[in-house]
Amino acid sequence: MGLVQIDPGEIVELGTQVAVHGAVRVAEMASADDLFELLVGIAVLIYEIVPG
Repeated sequence: MGLVQIDPGEIVELGTQVAVHGAVRVAEMASADDLFELLVGIAVLIYEIVPG
């Protein structure tokens, strides 16, 4: 059985496709309040991670 070979350029494309699909699914399922809470949560997380 041979090894699976993946071109590094394809990895980026796959990640982008998965991210876009996930974002679209979240947008379909989430209400405006849920989206606001998600964005605030991300902002708080970034604030806590970034030093200073």
